[in-house]
Amino acid sequence: MEKKIYKVNPIIIYPECIIKNGKQDDCHKCINKDNCLSPRSMCIRPYKNHPIGCPNFGRLPTCPPNIPCMYDEMFDTSDVYAVVTRFDLKSYFEKRRQNRPDLPEGQIRNIRVWQPIAIKENDYAIAEFFRENPDKTAFVSTRLLECMGVDVINTMKEVGLEITFPVKDYAYRVAFVADAIKEKLDLYGFEIHEEISKNKKGMKTLIKKIKY
Repeated sequence: MEKKIYKVNPIIIYPECIIKNGKQDDCHKCINKDNCLSPRSMCIRPYKNHPIGCPNFGRLPTCPPNIPCMYDEMFDTSDVYAVVTRFDLKSYFEKRRQNRPDLPEGQIRNIRVWQPIAIKENDYAIAEFFRENPDKTAFVSTRLLECMGVDVINTMKEVGLEITFPVKDYAYRVAFVADAIKEKLDLYGFEIHEEISKNKKGMKTLIKKIKY
């Protein structure tokens, strides 16, 4: 696992159709959806086999428009750290080809197979951050960045990290760690999950409350 920690100033872009402090927006009905500059609009951009964007939009509690808030409403942006891990796709694909020569290339590169591994590595890196920075133990981590209005690409570019798409040899996972604004948690239906497992003990993560 290759990780790096950056002190960052999050670039946050509010879409024109949302009111700060939380108005629910329906991106599919927005007349400006094709020209929206907010990272939230990435969720409804067409891609292969998905003509109206991500199928999780409006379905998962951690996806827009179920997250009407923005990052700077939930966190103190004066002291934010990016925990970045780089997953070696090239080596992973080569190993898969050697171990499973029967698999077609599409299955070798299936994002549903390698992405959970990359996310797990990022989780371990976040846990290490908390262990290595005892003065930040009250901070909270999250990867819910683009849907909370953070322009991750340009934020990281400002600290010298170029993240490009589509991914080729390497895939980056980025989490931000900062002090959560506690009074906003209930307002937007969030809570803090504190990990107690051996490898991630002490790690605090922002999660969305699931309403049944």
